[in-house]
Amino acid sequence: AVVSTQSTGMADASAALFKFFDEDGSGGITLQELRDAMAGVGVKFSDEEVTTFFNKYDTDGNGEIDFHEFVALSMALNAEALSGSEQAIAALFNSMDADGNRSLSHEEIRKGIADFTGKGADDIEVTNLIKQLDVDGDGEVSYKEFSDNILTKIAVAIKHHN
Repeated sequence: AVVSTQSTGMADASAALFKFFDEDGSGGITLQELRDAMAGVGVKFSDEEVTTFFNKYDTDGNGEIDFHEFVALSMALNAEALSGSEQAIAALFNSMDADGNRSLSHEEIRKGIADFTGKGADDIEVTNLIKQLDVDGDGEVSYKEFSDNILTKIAVAIKHHN
């Protein structure tokens, strides 16, 4: 499912994205599911980076991020995007946009992920990521699509230990 916070309400978008992460449908996102979901779109982090992020948002400490914790995580990351990580997102986009056309192609995303995480992404992973980010279906990812998506915000938060 493509997740868009613009056309649907925040709760609907959160529910769709929660299902994206909650692979087994248990109603909670485990550390492994968070890691697998990010890796599935080519964004791979160290265990330490993912664990630090996970523990921050698993507020009841039960080893799962439930839907309420996920909504809180989404709201916190949206607030952080307004306050400071927006510059990190803009810098990441600009570093990936090799031809400067304000739109990311498959190849630009593949190279950008490798530069950002230090680990390569294969074509299937990049295609999966584009499906999540490409709201208008043109096959490329605009700056608005990139900066509005919670996956981008999660990736930047993990990388910057927010």
